[in-house]
Amino acid sequence: MTINVGEGCCEKQREGSIMAEANTADCATVIGNDVVIKGEITVEKGLRVDGQIEGAVTTKGKVHVGKTGQLNAEVNGGSVVIEGKVRGNVTASDRVSLEATANVSGDLTATKLVVHEGATFVGKVNVGPDALKGSAAAAGAVPAAVAARLGNQTTVPNGKH
Repeated sequence: MTINVGEGCCEKQREGSIMAEANTADCATVIGNDVVIKGEITVEKGLRVDGQIEGAVTTKGKVHVGKTGQLNAEVNGGSVVIEGKVRGNVTASDRVSLEATANVSGDLTATKLVVHEGATFVGKVNVGPDALKGSAAAAGAVPAAVAARLGNQTTVPNGKH
């Protein structure tokens, strides 16, 4: 397994060119397209996923699911950009952006939502300034299962998220 730490999540070498967003410091951890992870991932800054994750992803920063990324996971982040496939609930304290190639199946909770033409989504949506009240993302807490493994005392009330 290879996890590249310290590279920008929005920077990716493809066909001899570098694609980058304005702020490449958003995601310090990159999961390459040849990586498969089963379990819970918690990162402080942000994460770009071009491989596969089954379990849970938690960060206060940005989660960027690249075109080759496939998540069968609960996703909790500050902001979430999806270009690939996500099966599971997505929660963002700020914005969720479903790009044209996104394929999402699960409930979505965020303050703001951007859906580009071509994106597919099946699930419930809760969007707006009050969408996160009482949720784990609003409180900055991690899901109970993740907190238990990390020995963190900050958990979601009733262990639900």
